[in-house]
Amino acid sequence: ANPKKLTGGTYNYAAMATYTEKYWKNYNSAYRKYNSLGGDCTNYLSQGLLAGGWKQISTVTPEEYDTWYYASNGTADAWIGVNEWSWFTQTAKRTKALANVYQMDVGDVMQVDFNKDGVKDHSMMTTYRSSSGVPYLTYHDADTYRRSVASVIASYPSAAYYAYRT
Repeated sequence: ANPKKLTGGTYNYAAMATYTEKYWKNYNSAYRKYNSLGGDCTNYLSQGLLAGGWKQISTVTPEEYDTWYYASNGTADAWIGVNEWSWFTQTAKRTKALANVYQMDVGDVMQVDFNKDGVKDHSMMTTYRSSSGVPYLTYHDADTYRRSVASVIASYPSAAYYAYRT
């Protein structure tokens, strides 16, 4: 049983982690890669969330960041953009900000602003939590499988970190 409190629906957190760990190195060919266009991290994160039950929203409205979808002929900014993803998920109440990155559980998301300029640079999903409670992250761009939060913070001690409950 997952101890997480749900933020917006009944999600399958194990499916999120399973998908994310399956495609960390060998990308899913059903999706375009965005590595050369600023990074694939949030595109990859969105794929994992979709695998866990997040619903796509493609209805066009006057609001810039209230769509989240992937399509063959276009993709929402919130599907692929680090900041756009956090704006969408917070506005749509699909995520809840956590006070501390060590509170993250499987399916939760950590974003990083490496140079603390107010612009988030990277998105990662928690795909494992150790018996001692340390979250481990899996992500694209420097494709990585289960890197501990402690290791990420040790590598970038002056960065700003954001944790989101999904």
